[in-house]
Order: sequence, then structure tokens, then C-alpha cells
Amino acid sequence: MESDSGLIRYRIVAQRTDPAHPGASVVTNYTYARSVEEAVAKVRRAKEKPGGLYGDQGLYRVVEAVEESPQSEARQLRAARERFLSAVMDAAVAALDDQSTSAHTELVDVLSEFFFNTVFTRAIVSPDSGEEHAQLYARDGQVLSRLLLAHLAHHGLDLVEADARPSVRLLEAEGRRPRDDEDSQASAELIEQVLAVCEQHYAAVTGTSAEQWDRESAQELVDVALRTVRMAERKTYPQALEAYLHEHRARLERLWRRYGPGGMFAGELVLIDLPGFLVLCERIETSPLWLEGIWAKHGQEETALERLQNSWLYDTGERYGR
Repeated sequence: MESDSGLIRYRIVAQRTDPAHPGASVVTNYTYARSVEEAVAKVRRAKEKPGGLYGDQGLYRVVEAVEESPQSEARQLRAARERFLSAVMDAAVAALDDQSTSAHTELVDVLSEFFFNTVFTRAIVSPDSGEEHAQLYARDGQVLSRLLLAHLAHHGLDLVEADARPSVRLLEAEGRRPRDDEDSQASAELIEQVLAVCEQHYAAVTGTSAEQWDRESAQELVDVALRTVRMAERKTYPQALEAYLHEHRARLERLWRRYGPGGMFAGELVLIDLPGFLVLCERIETSPLWLEGIWAKHGQEETALERLQNSWLYDTGERYGR
């Protein structure tokens, strides 16, 4: 929503830092500004006084700054839609398992291709919608396929599986990969090569040195991320990652300015302190659902990945550069 002066309306959410403080646990303020940085600064200036919301006591800290515009609302709707589809997918998978039809992976592949290529691409997705919604509608196809198979299994229909191996793209839409690739640990040599690429770009972007990093933790991030790289692609992955980081250097610098030490949102992204977070950025755009599955399977903090994902995808565009 824009004001008459062309300013954008922002919602600034602050969270109480001291649980013993009797005040509200979350406080929300609204303001108009030209950028999210300006909005946060305006709210802080208005509240920065002894005993104030962001005053000397430090009882609250900003945890969210949201642009209340049609674009941000659409983004939130897409996120809600994806969460809903994930819930439906889980229910459908459970139904398939109950009916002993979980082996029909190839049928999911075929049906998903049909739903995606006919129902969504031709009937729902407009020709000028581009690639932005492709993954979302592919997910819809997966859900419909699972529900259809559950319905057929309920009626005892004998389904014939296709001979073809499920396509990689559709397995990825489920957060999966062929079994011979699934969750296989990369070689120590490859982990070191990828970590070296990350460290080189991390030093260039952040101006920090190896003495300031927790290399063991960074290595762990690389290990988890590489489990989502297909075996056939691993040999050339260091070069592919190098090219990706070089192409997105400006985005990485903007992310560091916002979330690194001294940034307006310092401390919000715990992963940004490790060079290994760079390979996660590439995986977030390449295999997001597969990464989420592997990340959770290996006991990593889900909130940390979710915050990095949202920041990398939505907070690093040209409009945020300064």
C-alpha cells in the first residue's frame, strides 16, 4: 500500500528480549518509508528514548520488517499455498502407504507430468507468467497425482506401473532423488574443494579471514548441502558453484550488509557467520525441497535454514542495494 507521497507502508515487529518483563511479548508498529531500512530507522527514532520501546533498557529488538504491498501479500499467499500443499501431500502419502500402494512412484511421475502440462500449463497458468510459478504448479500436480492414486487404491483398482524411471525434476518436487543418489555423503576431497570455493568468496564479500571462522561448522554445512547434488554432477560441482557465486556477488554483498555484523538485521541469520552458507544459497535456488528434507534428516535447525531461504530469495534484489 502506498501513500499519496509515494511512500510504502511497512509493518515493523519487535520482540521482547527479557521474558521477565511484564510488557507485551511482541509489539507491532506501522510507518511509511521508501525502503525497509528507512522504515526500521523511523520507528527506532520515534521510540529511542530512555524507557522507550528501543530505549536504553534494550527490552525489545526488531525481528520482522514487512512491506505491506500487493507484491508482498502475493508472496505471503504463495508461501501459505505451499504450506497447505505440503500438508495435503503428506496426507496423500499416508493414504497411499495405508493402501500398500507406495511403490507406484512411476505412476506419480506420469500423472504429475499430465497435470502439470495440461491442467496447469494450458488452463491455469497464463502465457506470460514465466518460470516464477513453475515449481508451485508442479507441486500442485504432485498433490493431485497422490490424491488420485489414493482414491483408486481405495476402490481396489489394480494399477500398472510404468517401466520408466521417475524423472529427476519430479522427484525433486517431492524433496526426493533416485535411491542411488539419496543422501549419499560426498567424498572428503569434494567437501574440501567446495569449502575452499566458499571460503574464497566469503573472504571477498565479508572482508574477514579464516581466523574468524568456525571451519568445522562450515565444513558440516558443506557436507549436508552436497548430499543434494546428484552423483553425476559432483565432479564438476565446484566449478558450477564458483560460477554461481561469481554471478551473484552483488546479491551476496547486499545480504552481508543487511545481516552481517553492523547490519540493520545483525544476528537474525546465524548461518551467515559461516563460509559454508554460500553453498546453501546455491542449493536453495537449485533443490530447495530436497535440501529441506536432508537438512531436517540430519538434525539441523530448521528455523536457521528457513530464515536464510527467505532472506536470500526475497531480500537481496536490486531495490535493497545501498
